[in-house]
Amino acid sequence: MTTVVKGIKLRLYPNQPQINLLWQMFGNDRFVWNHMLAMANQRYKNNPASRFVGEYDMNYLLKPLKKEYPF
Repeated sequence: MTTVVKGIKLRLYPNQPQINLLWQMFGNDRFVWNHMLAMANQRYKNNPASRFVGEYDMNYLLKPLKKEYPF
């Protein structure tokens, strides 16, 4: 049995408000990534024997982070 993988290539042309919104969202994503990475590094630095906090565990940390940073 063979699997066929297909894809679609497209180009978007956002207007200026959409571009601004995309840059804001990318900045927010970068902030959350760096914040979670810093938390994981600090946890490892404090206790190298502790288990790694995975993706699903980090999802629980997002709710308090959203309250702290409302953007």
